[in-house]
Amino acid sequence: MKQAKRALCLALAVLAALAMLAGCGKKAPEYTAQQILDAVKAAYGESYLPNTPIEREMLEFEFGLDMALVEDMAAEMPMIGFHPDRVIIVKAKSGEGAAVESAFKTARENMINNGIFYPANLPKINASQVVRNGDYVAFLLVGAADDVSATEEEMAQFALNEVQKAVEAFNALFK
Repeated sequence: MKQAKRALCLALAVLAALAMLAGCGKKAPEYTAQQILDAVKAAYGESYLPNTPIEREMLEFEFGLDMALVEDMAAEMPMIGFHPDRVIIVKAKSGEGAAVESAFKTARENMINNGIFYPANLPKINASQVVRNGDYVAFLLVGAADDVSATEEEMAQFALNEVQKAVEAFNALFK
């Protein structure tokens, strides 16, 4: 009987220790889509070109995004049609981040392969990225306008560096 009590006490102590350790785990941060979009905007300052909200219907049409997967979203594009910039932040419904990411990657590939854009915008479109952290997904086609007299290689590198600012702003929120 004495050993049974000791075993029970030891088991309870182990369970209590495990429960305390589980409570010490780092909880994933929670953001609104607008908070993430604001962080991306801040990374560019005056160089941020998008200034017009993108409506849900356009996301369904242009990006093939099933809005039933979306819990929260914030999206912008420039009012001026010359610039291809699109910044779309989606907080997917629980467990649906991969599906939103897939839709964005397909839309990105379609833009690269089938899009009709001004030739000066191709480096920016090619540099676009889709990033994800759990159920937060971002489509990032953004950056300052480049010098159109630069070489193709210089324009491509500039576009990569510019979109990287948005990627880093997104990722910094989840560290």
